[in-house]
Amino acid sequence: MKIKIYVDGFNQIQAVNKNDTEDDTLKEYEVDDSLFNGWCSEVIKGFCYEVFEDGSLKAVYPYKDINMLMAIQNIYEEKEKQITELQLALAQVFEAAVSANNINV
Repeated sequence: MKIKIYVDGFNQIQAVNKNDTEDDTLKEYEVDDSLFNGWCSEVIKGFCYEVFEDGSLKAVYPYKDINMLMAIQNIYEEKEKQITELQLALAQVFEAAVSANNINV
C-alpha cells in the first residue's frame, strides 16, 4: 500500500497522507508504507526523507530522538490494542442482548 508524505525544505516529514499544515511549499511524495514499518503518523513525522535530484530515494533517517519515537509508537500500539479489545467486548454484549431478547438482526 502507498502513503503520501509531505516534506519541508530541511527534508523533514511534516505531514502524512494529507497536507493539513497549510504549508503549500511542502513537497509531496508517494511511498510504500513498508518504508516506515507500519509506524503511526506521529512517528513518521519524526523522520527525514531525502531524495536525489531525479526523485529516487537517497536516505530516510530520524531527526528526532529514536527512543522517544519508539515510545510514541508503543503507546499508539497499546491504544490500538485497547480499542480492538473494547470493540470485541461491545460486540459480545450486543450479541448477548440480541440472543436474550430473541431479536433478529
